[in-house]
Amino acid sequence: MTRISASLLLAAFLVSTCSGCSLFVMAGKAVFGDPKVPSQLEAATGKDICDGEDAVLIICSAPHRLLANFQSLQIDIVDRVSRNLESHNVQVIPSGDVAAWYDDHGEWGDYSDLASEFDARYVLHIEIREFDYRVPESENLMQGKAEGRIRVHEVYEEGKQTPIPVTQVFDRDFSLKFPTSYPVPREKRSEDMFLQGFLDRLSLHISQYLYDYRASESIH
Repeated sequence: MTRISASLLLAAFLVSTCSGCSLFVMAGKAVFGDPKVPSQLEAATGKDICDGEDAVLIICSAPHRLLANFQSLQIDIVDRVSRNLESHNVQVIPSGDVAAWYDDHGEWGDYSDLASEFDARYVLHIEIREFDYRVPESENLMQGKAEGRIRVHEVYEEGKQTPIPVTQVFDRDFSLKFPTSYPVPREKRSEDMFLQGFLDRLSLHISQYLYDYRASESIH
């Protein structure tokens, strides 16, 4: 019996013995394995930032009404997204250096001076528009909700022009609910533990726009 035939028989067995929609996922994996989901960035632009050759600079912005309640939100997102990208062979400019540059200049500008300072090829701007984990009108339930925008700008240095030309090459909105189906009672998980888990999930969701990943790792 060939390997393909054996796989098909196993898939048929799973379909006949399991119930629910998950059986189709199990059957598909039995035959095809765990397929990769292609990077949205590369699909849209042809740019692969995971080759380790070009540096990526990450910045995060959020309105003051959010920062009043979550003062470290921008830092938490940048640090987590940086770690995710670095684990996929992306060369990331250290966030502390970028923060120091911003403190000296007071604004991001058109990214020309910023990119030139750190010799970055790409600037990833994460804009957080909504962020909270408290369920309205309920003191006992937690469910994370976040919305925002992901933009990638590419820096062109051919001819060493001044200022360096910067062009937006990727622009996507994102939205995430965590957990997806139901809130979590506070007595089952501490508030800080839930918040850290939500930040991890949101950062992974954002990161997966930028590199290939396995279907089983999908964030909904």
